[in-house]
Amino acid sequence: MTAPFSQRRRVSARRALLTLALGVELLACIGLAQATPPGTIDYENVGGTPLRAIGRDIQAPVANTSVLFGAQLLNPQPVTYDQVVFAVRDASDRNFDLGHQNNYTVGTTQRELTASGQFPAGQYRYWLSYYAGGQWTNLAPERSFTVAAAPPGGDPVDSRPLGAGSNWVYKFGDEFTAATVDWNKWADNSSAESDNGHGNPGNQQLEWNQAANCSVGNGVLAMQAKRERVRSPSGRYYDWTSCLLSSHKRYNFRYGFIEARMKLPGVAGFWPAFWTFQAPGAQQWNETDVFEYYSDNKSRLYLNQYVIKNGAEDLDSYIHTISFDPSAGYHVYGADISPDATRFYVDGQLVRTTRNISQIETSILVDHFVYAGKPPASTTQSATTYVDYIRAWQRP
Repeated sequence: MTAPFSQRRRVSARRALLTLALGVELLACIGLAQATPPGTIDYENVGGTPLRAIGRDIQAPVANTSVLFGAQLLNPQPVTYDQVVFAVRDASDRNFDLGHQNNYTVGTTQRELTASGQFPAGQYRYWLSYYAGGQWTNLAPERSFTVAAAPPGGDPVDSRPLGAGSNWVYKFGDEFTAATVDWNKWADNSSAESDNGHGNPGNQQLEWNQAANCSVGNGVLAMQAKRERVRSPSGRYYDWTSCLLSSHKRYNFRYGFIEARMKLPGVAGFWPAFWTFQAPGAQQWNETDVFEYYSDNKSRLYLNQYVIKNGAEDLDSYIHTISFDPSAGYHVYGADISPDATRFYVDGQLVRTTRNISQIETSILVDHFVYAGKPPASTTQSATTYVDYIRAWQRP
């Protein structure tokens, strides 16, 4: 018997993806920028080596608004630095460093390094620094900026997607600043999961997803997978539990931009993703994987879109090679799902445009699956995916 779409959707994708070529390298960056247009860095020419220019996009940010920093780098001969980082300090010299890169090579072709983050109200200074020969070297100039207190309110209605223009209206999201997950906004189940909406062993998943594994603290959602045996209402036993969130109770859409800032697990055996699935009641399979990530390979993201054409599955898949370690820090993953195409973004950089478009309304999902294809080592007891925010916009 042919398995239902909910069980087949990613297994078939894995087979198709094995035939794809690797994607192009993405320059390292993290965070969300809010500007007009957003993500446009105001560079100050330095003219030094290796730092040619440095700047940021927002000159007078407010608290809880991400600031995008940039550095343009060039050397007369290729040099590989052990580490490169944007050093950021507040008035008390507390560390807010961003965009750590290991074994970072700067050569005769100019390279741009970007990174972003959010800051409490206060005074800050920043510069670029590299580590080589057993010591840190700070590159001039050192610059300062002030972060004003944020106005009262909840969701960031004035935010915009990173790298996708300014003509957007905020519709849905979560900054995860409450004490617990907002279960009026999210569900811990989805029609994509064949076993009572919480498990899908036919899709190479080992986990039972449940609300107990979803927690919030310090403005971050922690999605923990842990080794524990549970029995589902269907009578099936699972050796892992984990967390899944779906927006289907409160927000479904056909066209729009969705974005999440996330830190992914580093230990092998896990399969987090940020994606969409057909809204409740829809009988036609539609799915956009903003990204899928297998934690045994930190250099790849899988960007997919599934639709039905002429009664058959049509899969547009792409393997994107990244230059950063997604488990070492937060990065921003987004997709512009539009009537003419679907465009995938990583840290504000357009990395893929598909031929497929959304056909029906879909829900937003984020998960932390445990992968049966390459399961965790017997010594691994848990792993966590962290989500700083999830946001959704539509065109006015």
